[in-house]
Amino acid sequence: MLISAGSITLLDCLVSLLSLLTGAVLEANGCIHILVSANTVQWESPLSATCTITNTSCVVGSIAHASQVLWQLDKVDIPRTQCTIVNSTVSQINIPAFNQTVGLLSCQIRQGPGVTLQDRVRIHAGLPPDKPRNLTCVTSLKKKLRMNCTWDPGRDPRIPTNYTLRRIKNLAKCHNHDMNAQRIDCLSQDSRSCTVPRDKLRLFSTYDISVIAKNVLGSTESEVRCLDAMDVVKLERPVIRTVLADPLSSHCLIIHWVLDINLRIECELQYSEHHKPAWRQVKVTITAMHREQHLCQLSAATEYRVQLRCILLGKMRYWSDWSLEHTGRTSESPPVGFPDVWWHIEDSALDENMYIRLFWKELKDSETNGKIRGYRVTHRPEPETNHPEITLCNTTSLSCRISVPKGDGNICVCAYNSAGKSPPAQLAVKALHQTDIALLPPSLSIIPITEHSLQVNWTSPSTEVIGYVIEWCDISTAFSCEINWKKVSADSSTSCILQENIKPMRRYSISIYPLLWKGVALPLFTEAYSKQGAPLIGPKVSGNRIWKSQAEVIWEEIPINKRQGFIRNYTIFYSNKKGPVQYIVSNALERRYTLTGLLAATDYVVQVMATTDAGGTNGSALNLTTKKSDDGNMLTVLAWLFALLLLLSILLLMCFLRRRMITGHLWPKVPNPANSTLARWRPGSQPQDRNGSDENPDCIVSSFTFLQKDTRQNAASAVKSNQLIENEKGVSINSNRKSPNSGETLHCSSAGHTRDVCTPYHNLSGLAQYATVLHSKDQKVPPTLFLRSDSTQPLLHELTPSPKPNENPWFTMSATNDSELSQDISLSDIVGEEEIWKTFPLLWGLVSEHKGD
Repeated sequence: MLISAGSITLLDCLVSLLSLLTGAVLEANGCIHILVSANTVQWESPLSATCTITNTSCVVGSIAHASQVLWQLDKVDIPRTQCTIVNSTVSQINIPAFNQTVGLLSCQIRQGPGVTLQDRVRIHAGLPPDKPRNLTCVTSLKKKLRMNCTWDPGRDPRIPTNYTLRRIKNLAKCHNHDMNAQRIDCLSQDSRSCTVPRDKLRLFSTYDISVIAKNVLGSTESEVRCLDAMDVVKLERPVIRTVLADPLSSHCLIIHWVLDINLRIECELQYSEHHKPAWRQVKVTITAMHREQHLCQLSAATEYRVQLRCILLGKMRYWSDWSLEHTGRTSESPPVGFPDVWWHIEDSALDENMYIRLFWKELKDSETNGKIRGYRVTHRPEPETNHPEITLCNTTSLSCRISVPKGDGNICVCAYNSAGKSPPAQLAVKALHQTDIALLPPSLSIIPITEHSLQVNWTSPSTEVIGYVIEWCDISTAFSCEINWKKVSADSSTSCILQENIKPMRRYSISIYPLLWKGVALPLFTEAYSKQGAPLIGPKVSGNRIWKSQAEVIWEEIPINKRQGFIRNYTIFYSNKKGPVQYIVSNALERRYTLTGLLAATDYVVQVMATTDAGGTNGSALNLTTKKSDDGNMLTVLAWLFALLLLLSILLLMCFLRRRMITGHLWPKVPNPANSTLARWRPGSQPQDRNGSDENPDCIVSSFTFLQKDTRQNAASAVKSNQLIENEKGVSINSNRKSPNSGETLHCSSAGHTRDVCTPYHNLSGLAQYATVLHSKDQKVPPTLFLRSDSTQPLLHELTPSPKPNENPWFTMSATNDSELSQDISLSDIVGEEEIWKTFPLLWGLVSEHKGD
């Protein structure tokens, strides 16, 4: 059916109107058309494209113009600066360098919201192929014969490229063929190799072989190689069946292998010791089908890895791949080296034998020639003694304790395996003792190199030595340490690196022994760490003695296996709840410290930190409380009290032992008045009792005495009355004289002498009363009564007033009045009062005697 131009225009208008309603992007090839210079361009080359409006009526409501064209590359707007308006219907875009593998270029005219007319084209960019290089062909002689050729294609062309292996058959010689010669092409599947199958392969014929690379941007061909398929043969890898030790030689292996080919070939063996990466090669020529090859000049009792490869004899042949590895071990032979021996002499001064602990090193791998089954220690006497050699020890360990006779002879140590024993290491018995010679000056230093090595440096002695032995032992272990040792020759430098059994944060005891021809000199000792760490635990602290302002703390020593370094110092931290934390640093030798300046009756927390070169670790916390008072003060008080009690006890003991003498001083005996002369006195019986003549005396005089116990002086004192009779003259009482205190008159006269008795009687507490009694024949005076009383108050009939409140009447008396306590009283005045005087036994006795007279 024919459609007119008007119908097409109307259809376009309907499509445009539908686009406005649906918001679609229309591929309007009838409206606009895009044209590029090439759909595939070279990488980073310029690109030019034009967009032509073929129908200006496609835009609804207006006439299309080239200025309305928008360009996009992969849906990204291209700047209008790269656009050029050629005319009203043509817009051109220029891209200076197109560097995308694939790009979608489009030109558009927008008619309204969501409606666009466009045309687009896909552009590819790439490179022309490089010239293939390193063309190599290999013919594999397997069950399926084929030839495989490989090459290097060069850089990636980024666009599809075909690689074709072309073979052109020659006429008798290389590069000799006509234009119509047979060409056999092989299209590569991976752009770098191609395999020619057996049906298309002609053996013993030469071909010119090349590789052709071609894409839309260009083509190229590699260099041409002329070869015969048999010239590039690569055999299959041989197969090793067994690798066995040669029973006739401990230095050879027998290799059994197979390769299915009857042509002359050449093979190559490579071998290496087990666990060693280096390989060594040996070439052999073999013609038999089943092969057996001897590999010699090997070490005995050594495991080897073996591989084999072969090549067909010719000019351009290729080696086959290496066979799979096979291992084999050569047979054993007697060890070729002797052990290195060291010894310790144990105390055997009181014994006929010498006790020795021997140490030896394992043989080197190159000296063992097999597995060492053990070590044998023998004592070999001097040849002239004709004594047999005695086995002292047979062990698999590296040490042994033996006993040998003192004197001459040799100690031999040898290692043995299944094939025999090694040459012996001989030690002369007389040269094993340790001398008292100190050769090395005290200059020994240890330098840690790594965590597992230590460098020992010492000073060379002036005396000639044959070598040194360095011993080291890990003393951090809880059990006895294992001795490690190393011999150093005297020709080497005076330093040595220890690497065997060296671990970080372990303490090692290191000794150096100079070796002499006649013995061993005195060693030097030191201790060292390869690396130090902070202690694993801190010190355990406890309180020893605590005072009011001081406290002594002690702490336990950290075990060596927990120290991990040398303890440099201890830091004591202490604090209470109110004050800051205080600390004191103590040296490493002391494990006790006395804290001073503490507060009394205060709780403190104490911790001790042990510090090494690598850091410190706190120990357990100790809670302590200071005392309210010091024990020293209490002890002083108790000491004084004890001394006083001891002194008092001594005094009491002395008082008890000498109680009679002390009692006599403190409480003197008062004579019994009944035994006194007064008791035997009779009036007028003595001349002095008479009043100056033989006539009857005027009065009879007796002494009257007061005794008082003075509590202040702890002694009893007797106060006697004044002697009323100063001479042999009599005295009499004058009653007409008044006392100064009371006005009462008392007189005692004798031959013109008158004595005033002015002191009245006071009834004092604790007084024993005695009286001087005056008796007058002529004068009768009413008797004065003296009554006993415990009161210190004056009697009511006393003439003197009461004493003052603060005055003791006894002690206020004058010394002169003390003598007046004795009063002369007429005995006849009181004789009649019998009942009263019966209360005074002494005076009643006097009255009784008076009555008798």
